[in-house]
Amino acid sequence: MKEKLFNAVEAEKENLFALIQKLIQIKSYSGEEKEIVEFIVSKMQEYGFDEAFHDGFGNAIGRIGNGPIKIMFDAHVDTVKVTDTETWAHPPFGGVIENGKMFGRGVVDEKPAMAGFMIAGKVLKAIYGNDFPFTLYVVGSVLEEDADGYPLYHIIANEGIKPDFVVLGEPTDLKVYRGQRGRMELKITVTGKSAHGAHNQKGINAIYKMQPIISDIEKLDKKLKPKQPLGKGSITVSQIVSKAPSVCSVSDFCEIHLDRRMTIGENKNSVVKELKAIIKKHKSDAKISIPNVEGTSWKGTKFSQEAYFPTWVYDEKHPLVDAAMRTSKEAIGKAKSGVWSFSTNGVATAGHFGIPTIGFAPGKEELAHSSKEELILEDLLKATKFYSLFPFELIERIK
Repeated sequence: MKEKLFNAVEAEKENLFALIQKLIQIKSYSGEEKEIVEFIVSKMQEYGFDEAFHDGFGNAIGRIGNGPIKIMFDAHVDTVKVTDTETWAHPPFGGVIENGKMFGRGVVDEKPAMAGFMIAGKVLKAIYGNDFPFTLYVVGSVLEEDADGYPLYHIIANEGIKPDFVVLGEPTDLKVYRGQRGRMELKITVTGKSAHGAHNQKGINAIYKMQPIISDIEKLDKKLKPKQPLGKGSITVSQIVSKAPSVCSVSDFCEIHLDRRMTIGENKNSVVKELKAIIKKHKSDAKISIPNVEGTSWKGTKFSQEAYFPTWVYDEKHPLVDAAMRTSKEAIGKAKSGVWSFSTNGVATAGHFGIPTIGFAPGKEELAHSSKEELILEDLLKATKFYSLFPFELIERIK
């Protein structure tokens, strides 16, 4: 079976490279994914997928098979924008190929996986028709860069598709990634009493009230303990806003925005508890809140989610991770596990819903969102072999 699958993938090599090049050439900033989603759906139909459509949020969804075990391959197809300050050696939407590499926005984060998923699906349909012991969903998710997790949250909560296992296409440099630190956003707000700057003693300066809280948050960041394999969490004051009747007045309002990264054992409740302890220490009337992330998809669908994205991680002995490691050995001759430093759609599947999730894809994580994005095309071919074989290895492992 392995040889048949891998030979079929090899036969699709030029189609695979042409497909990733086309995906790069379609500009698909977050919220502007209509063209690429419609292209993906049309290709899935051309490749013989049993079903291909875009859902109510705008995600591209394809299905092959109708077996009892539901597996989801997800790659977000939106990208961050190209800025005027970036220096690109090649046009960011050219899909230029040079010395076995492709360059451009999205060749790391994370269009290669989408191409690999689609070609793997094409190969599986060509070889097995409808004789699958699993159902495979291939998802091109949208708006992930603005709302990590929400596109898959929508599919599970609103489209009635809940997989048993998930493979993410975020860059892993052909390693099996099995978790990530969580993240959340928080706001702390204090109020004071305004007064004329010439009579500042009559006021209560909200900025001064916030100052000791900020100082203790900086100290808290240094005290956070690492937990393997995810390392330590972090907390950062990312923004500070103050208000006063004029620039000649005592500030009567101050608010800070916090970025909190969470390791194993840290969650929304523990983070809020830490901050409440700081506020209590200074006998402050400061208020803590968790903002919502809100927006509108390309289909005009509005969304809102709390800015809390849970930590998740799986042991190397977990059946899903083990199946992925076995597949990696077969597809690329070696297997190594790791974890992401950034956030992924796994915050929904693994974090919120407890669905076992891993990642496997070409590309180096540290090149994402940069003008240095590059893809080794042979790595994409190896990843596509992985995607074609993995469902069978998983089924065998969980029998």
